[in-house]
Amino acid sequence: MQKLISFLSVAFFATILFTACEPKEPSGSTPTTDEGVVINGVKWATRNVGSTGTFVTNPQDYGNLYTWEEAQSACPSGWRLPTETELRGLGEGTWTTKGREFSTAPNKIFLPAAGCISIIDFSLYDLGTGGYYWSNPENSFDGAYALNFDSGSTCGVFSYYKRHGFSVRCVKE
Repeated sequence: MQKLISFLSVAFFATILFTACEPKEPSGSTPTTDEGVVINGVKWATRNVGSTGTFVTNPQDYGNLYTWEEAQSACPSGWRLPTETELRGLGEGTWTTKGREFSTAPNKIFLPAAGCISIIDFSLYDLGTGGYYWSNPENSFDGAYALNFDSGSTCGVFSYYKRHGFSVRCVKE
């Protein structure tokens, strides 16, 4: 009985310690909202989606990777996945350090090269050198369009299996 009480005491204090040490959002940060910028008549979020329903804190943060099905409900309220046409409207952009910039200031967005999760072996690929961003709606039984770019000359919208894990960049509804 004494061992059980000792174990529970240690577990209780460890919970308090680790909860108190969890990182907090910086003062003034609003990761669930985003003002967005307008490019070709479409208001784009300036940050990727982190946890479902929230934006990451900084534009250069990768956010989470979602299957196409998960991506359908990933955007915060008032935002949605872009269409294939809206993704194509970004053009080819310009490669910068670990991502691509699209459009020109002040209406410019940066899409980080967050890589992807492959359906072949569920490994993370192209982190820091490639970006994959879902669109909506699907284009076939098991496919959907996504923007793909890399540090070289590849930048376009291609069809992918919906089970891949890609980034989500939302547009305003």
